[in-house]
Amino acid sequence: MRKPRSKQEELERLSRALRTVSGSNRALLRADEEASLLKEICRVVVEEAGYSAALVCRAEHDEGKTVTPLAQAGVEMPVADLQQALTWADTEQGRSATGTAIRTGQPCVFNNVLSDPIPAFWREFSRQRGFASVLSLPLRVEGELFGALSIAAPEPDAFDEHELQLLMEAADDLAFGLEALRTRCRHRQAQQEILRLNRALRTRAAVNHALSHASDEPSLLQEICGVVVEDCGYRLAWVGFSEHDEAMTLRPVAYAGFDDGFLSLPRTWGATERARRISALIATGQPYVFRDVHNDPEYPYREEARRRGYGSMVALPLAVDGRLIGSLHILAAEADGFDDKELELLVATANDLGYGLAALRARAAAAAAEETIKRMAYFDTVTGLPNRVRLRDLLADALASAKDERRPLAFLRVEMARFREINETLGDREVNQLLQDVAGRLESTVGEAGKVARLAESEFAVLLLRGGAEQALQLAQKILAKLFEPVDLSGLLLDVRSNIGISLFPGHGSDAEALMRRASIALDQARLTGSGVALFKGGLDRECAQRLSLMGDLRGAIEHNELLLYCQPKLQMSSGRVCGAEALVRWQHPRLGMINPGEFIKLAESTGLITPLTYWVLEAALRQSYEWHEQGLQQPLSVNLSVHDLRDPKLLDRISGSLATWGAQPGWIEFELTESALMADPVGALETLTRLKHLDVALTIDDYGTGYSSLSYLQRLPVDAIKIDQSFVCDMTTNKDSATIVRSTIELAHNLDLTVTAEGVEDQGTFERLAALGCDMAQGYCIGRPIPADQFRAWEAQPTRH
Repeated sequence: MRKPRSKQEELERLSRALRTVSGSNRALLRADEEASLLKEICRVVVEEAGYSAALVCRAEHDEGKTVTPLAQAGVEMPVADLQQALTWADTEQGRSATGTAIRTGQPCVFNNVLSDPIPAFWREFSRQRGFASVLSLPLRVEGELFGALSIAAPEPDAFDEHELQLLMEAADDLAFGLEALRTRCRHRQAQQEILRLNRALRTRAAVNHALSHASDEPSLLQEICGVVVEDCGYRLAWVGFSEHDEAMTLRPVAYAGFDDGFLSLPRTWGATERARRISALIATGQPYVFRDVHNDPEYPYREEARRRGYGSMVALPLAVDGRLIGSLHILAAEADGFDDKELELLVATANDLGYGLAALRARAAAAAAEETIKRMAYFDTVTGLPNRVRLRDLLADALASAKDERRPLAFLRVEMARFREINETLGDREVNQLLQDVAGRLESTVGEAGKVARLAESEFAVLLLRGGAEQALQLAQKILAKLFEPVDLSGLLLDVRSNIGISLFPGHGSDAEALMRRASIALDQARLTGSGVALFKGGLDRECAQRLSLMGDLRGAIEHNELLLYCQPKLQMSSGRVCGAEALVRWQHPRLGMINPGEFIKLAESTGLITPLTYWVLEAALRQSYEWHEQGLQQPLSVNLSVHDLRDPKLLDRISGSLATWGAQPGWIEFELTESALMADPVGALETLTRLKHLDVALTIDDYGTGYSSLSYLQRLPVDAIKIDQSFVCDMTTNKDSATIVRSTIELAHNLDLTVTAEGVEDQGTFERLAALGCDMAQGYCIGRPIPADQFRAWEAQPTRH
């Protein structure tokens, strides 16, 4: 039987209930968020009202019907343990005061935990903590059961009707306060959402405005970052381009809001699992949001975030033409920024930026293509100099100014003399380097006095804007001297020997075509005379016309078989017998008579007719050899091959076909190749000679001693004989040095098992001296002059030949 309370006890009980109501109301008035409100209510119940403990729990609607403690005071038990113990399921464990109040939706009072029918676990739980009475009041928020407020008192029979009524009022006030807080929170959230949507809309509008007048990519990106921070209300913004390296590095290209310097992206961050997830997500075109960077343990810039004042950020993928190029990063001050609607607008903004960048790049590519086309049309791709087309315009403009000012100007054509050999010997990279070096030397030599252009593969042009013949010749000599300085190409030193032809305005022409043509004629003259520099002369026009006419006649003579085959005999010195002849070509011009061989052969070499001419000689020699063999004459004919012939890719096939056509046997035909031709391309020449040797023909090095070949190179060549150049032979009886060279050459050749022929044997004394030195064969006027091939047999029959 419950002992009646005294008036004093009832007043004290009502007083603590009133203190609970009063303190709760004060807390409700000051509250701005749920967690602090609930914590303050529990404190008031225990510290101000005098109860033993207070607990606010939230009912979870999960399968286990768990209960989550939200705030407590006086319980002195870890929240995790308390959460594990509480449940509102209809089980033994769930029949606590808290579980019962939540499950039934009605207040639950245990006025004496030692005697009331409660589960043993909760009886022991209360006894250990000194709780004699326990009250749990359900909390309904917005019409839904939220959880319960539980209060424990130290004495039994603590909660009579009056005290219970006051505490139920306090619980109702708490529930109402929670509703009010949530309403205010939703209102704030709605306001924040409107603000965020407004800043996202301003961002998109600003980006599209920037795109409408953007002229280049860097300034566009920088303007957008500035607008995002300064006009739209975000804290920081930056754009990074992907480096596509192993560390997944982002290279910042624009940023705003970083007053104390941009953050340093750690290269090691790309190796983290979080970074890989972010990169993988962005690569699919989806954004990544950091909701609370201050408390995210995987966010690498937490300290920077606190210092710079941002709490959340979003990384938006930037794609151009469907290819990810980087990301746009926007950082907000608040920790819960970038909700779904704001994010949707920002993603659309990033897409707009991607489209804008694509348009900018397309325009830039079109402009670059246009510039490239312009450069290709007007400038040389290797040297960057004006090309022939652009030069015509420059020359026309310069002529117009010169005419107006009545002053002279000069036009110089500069040709690299050995460019073809260099081009065939070196690789493209070295050749381009050589051309660039020549262009640089020309520009430095000419300076401000004129302009430099590239006319053709091996030819440059210099336009001297002010100056006549004297100034042009002085400049030409400076150019020759400058180009003669060696060029280092991959360790190989080459001098760029050149020839220069000069034409002048007004003396040589008043239009671009005339000056260019006459400078070309002067260039030919410089090349032919070996002077290096030639100034155009009036007669050169006629000479050039004659050369063109002669070139056409020579082509016709080759095609119509109008040339003549001559032979110069060779004599075996030991026996005095004829041992063969050298096949030579002569040209009886129908109007000009017999043309000097040196003249038309040089013309053939300079105009590309030398190889057709060689093939004519080959066919004529085989035809003559066939005729001789039919007549019983067994004498080989030697055919000369030039450096141009060795470069002909069809040479071997043509020779093989001709030998097959005439049924030539070994010994019919021999080939002579000058030493200088072999040294022009030693590697290619060795390969060609090796293939020639497979055709079972004899090979001779002609003009030996003039090409500076090395002994080691000579040893590798598959040749049968050498011909000592006539420059050493002709004066060997009077010149000790020449005699020494001839003797040494004969000894060297014999040591290498090579046969030796001396050419240019003009007298009996030279013949006898050569015989004494052991020379194998001789050729020259002492033995016989070149004669028509059809007269060779009659000549051979003569008893005396030297």
